[in-house]
Amino acid sequence: MPLLGRRARAMHDFLRDRAAHGVQPWARLWGEGHGETWRRDAEYVERREGLWLDALLGG
Repeated sequence: MPLLGRRARAMHDFLRDRAAHGVQPWARLWGEGHGETWRRDAEYVERREGLWLDALLGG
């Protein structure tokens, strides 16, 4: 589970950094809101990680 949040956060950061340098297609994707989607996904996963671990591991 910890990898899911980190993966989404890494995608956000990668997209942000590439867009900041004007690298395509990342700048276009960032401009279309994909970075915001990855950020929200990361936050969602991070907030619920404990719940999902309990459900998956029978906690």
